Amino acid sequence: MIHSNKCQYHLQAKFASKFAAFLSYATITSLTSINAAIAETVKPSASSQIFNAKGELVGTATFSQSASGVKVTLQVQKLSQGEHMVHLHENGKCEAPDFKSAGAHFDPKRSPMDNSHDHGLNHMHNKHHHHIHDKHEEMKHGADQHKPAGDLPNIMVKQDGTGTLTANMSKLTLGMGPNSLLKQGGTAIIIHAGANGKSTIPNVDYKTRIACGVVKSQ
Repeated sequence: MIHSNKCQYHLQAKFASKFAAFLSYATITSLTSINAAIAETVKPSASSQIFNAKGELVGTATFSQSASGVKVTLQVQKLSQGEHMVHLHENGKCEAPDFKSAGAHFDPKRSPMDNSHDHGLNHMHNKHHHHIHDKHEEMKHGADQHKPAGDLPNIMVKQDGTGTLTANMSKLTLGMGPNSLLKQGGTAIIIHAGANGKSTIPNVDYKTRIACGVVKSQ
């Protein structure tokens, strides 16, 4: 009887051990599947709080990854009525009052020569650089002109100072690589005083950068 009980005990222990191993494997497999599903459904996102030269919050922007690029939703307030240019710029720096620290338009496919101009490294052609940059700000982006990847459509601001813009940037990403809005050094979103040669603010050039926000990962 004692021998029979020992055999039964060993069989039960062996079964329990195998069941525990199976349960552990099943749990790990299930967790792995869940994590994989989460990874597929959770897409990178980013946001930006946009401030004017006085440090007042005048807008927010959200960025979400989609199959066709980066979707941008911009909401503004306390801005002058009319049409404003909006661009993504190459540096994640917003130093008031002129926000020049944000650099030039974000355009990852720009040539090295263009890049040297944007950073002011070619001192012999500094005046030429400013002329080119001003012309670039004035572009209406016709079919025969290059449109930087980070340029958004103009936003229309209503009489109450508010406006909304939704657009898709097909050449950019929130993932890895040089065309990412979250690249090393970051990027910034800039709002200008006007568009198409017309300023919304008296005695202020329409190209003037009036608000800036750093794009940050969420």
